[in-house]
Amino acid sequence: MKYDVVIAGAGPAGSTLARRLAGAGLEVLVLEKEFMPREKPCGGGITYKAARLLDFPWQDVIEDTVHTAVFSYQGKSEVTVRLKTPLAYMVTRSSFDRMLADRARQAGACLVEGAPVKDIAVENGLVTVAAAGETYHGRLFVGADGVNGRSAMLLGLHHPGETGPTLEAEVACPPEVLEQKRGTIRLDCGAVPWGYGWVFPKRDRLSTGVGAFTRKVKELKKLLGGFLAREGLGSARILSLRGYPIPSGGRKKRIHSRSALLIGDAAGLVDPFSGEGIYYAIKSAHLAAEAILDSRAQPEGAPGLYQSLVDRHVTAELMEARRLARVFYTFPRVAFGLVEKNPDIAGQLCQIVCGEGNYSGLKEAAAEVIRAILSRKRTAGSLPHH
Repeated sequence: MKYDVVIAGAGPAGSTLARRLAGAGLEVLVLEKEFMPREKPCGGGITYKAARLLDFPWQDVIEDTVHTAVFSYQGKSEVTVRLKTPLAYMVTRSSFDRMLADRARQAGACLVEGAPVKDIAVENGLVTVAAAGETYHGRLFVGADGVNGRSAMLLGLHHPGETGPTLEAEVACPPEVLEQKRGTIRLDCGAVPWGYGWVFPKRDRLSTGVGAFTRKVKELKKLLGGFLAREGLGSARILSLRGYPIPSGGRKKRIHSRSALLIGDAAGLVDPFSGEGIYYAIKSAHLAAEAILDSRAQPEGAPGLYQSLVDRHVTAELMEARRLARVFYTFPRVAFGLVEKNPDIAGQLCQIVCGEGNYSGLKEAAAEVIRAILSRKRTAGSLPHH
């Protein structure tokens, strides 16, 4: 059978795209390398702006709703932001991803599990995909298999070195501790160089971790231990400990080739300031669906159209985030000091996560950090080392 679209990966990006295309009448195949439900290392925060892209009932998988964010620097001081609008909804990724995959199936997509993509060939407008000993054919191929997937490499679109390390720990806590953590996320911008540590509340545990936006950071396990100790969780029982890479977005790059394109983490579409990727996974799936459906008569035009849509609606904002991250994560102590003096900056960051602001509005905050660093340089004669 020849499909209109073959998708590698049944995460938020792949399943969202499959559901939209199948719902529009296309023949869609999704190849998922694991068997659902499968574990996915992830903090599991569905931001408010990501939730607004989910146009169907999905609330059954929510384990907590966050209205408060507490920012700190190595646990020494805190800035608290409380919002009327939910900042994020907490989920377990295995449940969330299975729900999305089920929705794609219900829309008419075919899902094959335990089928990692091994090879992709394009010839005469036909895509041939080898997976799990079978061969599948389609008019278009979409790589949605994440940062560790093979699609980008097989398509010649892989960009080595554009990831940072992350270490996540699921932590067991007494009921009274969990109750104290309800509705609040904690973020420590001094927990790890060029990154941060987090504590996210779930139904029966806490999702914690540390992550950096550069591969140069080492000894994450030691850094995680120090962070958990400062958060009063040093003696808590760790249920699972998993490391995974996170793409560093904010670079304009090619994410399509002949009859093929990449979406979500596979395309490196992750916020380089916050590390948030689920919104961009779903958003890029929407843009891919738009490009593919608008190009039904000439499918070969879809990848190029998709690239232009992403450049316009996603990449420009991520490039702003990258410029801001370069300043804030190079000088985190000074940056946090600025946030302490001007708590509205933390509020602006939360509004960005909610989709009610953008990074260009924080340019002045970044400029003030630079001025503070230059002032130190004039006083001390050199910039601080990190």
